[in-house]
Amino acid sequence: MAIKDLPPEPVVPPNCNFVMYRQVGKMLILSGYGPLWGSNVPKKFQGKVPKDVTVKEGYNASKLTAMNLLLITRQAIKTLDKVDKIISVEGFVNSQPSFTDHPSVINGCSDFLVEVFGTNGHHTRSAIGSNSLAFGISVEISMTLLLK
Repeated sequence: MAIKDLPPEPVVPPNCNFVMYRQVGKMLILSGYGPLWGSNVPKKFQGKVPKDVTVKEGYNASKLTAMNLLLITRQAIKTLDKVDKIISVEGFVNSQPSFTDHPSVINGCSDFLVEVFGTNGHHTRSAIGSNSLAFGISVEISMTLLLK
């Protein structure tokens, strides 16, 4: 993947009171983040799955979120070469009450992590439906990594 394909560096959204990561020993815990491009949420990634956002668009939102999480990881430890493995992913999908295919949406994140880290990208995971998410985003994902 070329640098030009990466989103701008993630930032804590305005009026939000949290840190994007916390390192405890060899564990790096990342706060929940979404499919932001810089400080903006692409319109195609806002709303409920599958009413406003298709499952495929949700998958792509989840992949963009994974990219953002790796950029946050790089902010924290300066290089992804220090990542030993991905431990867990917790994914929330802004969905209609009858929607039950949350795993297909969060697969966008999981598939991307395995693409980047190979077998060390395999992780435990939750894929949970939510009746709303901050800023109207379609997915929010947090992640825990083990460092070398």
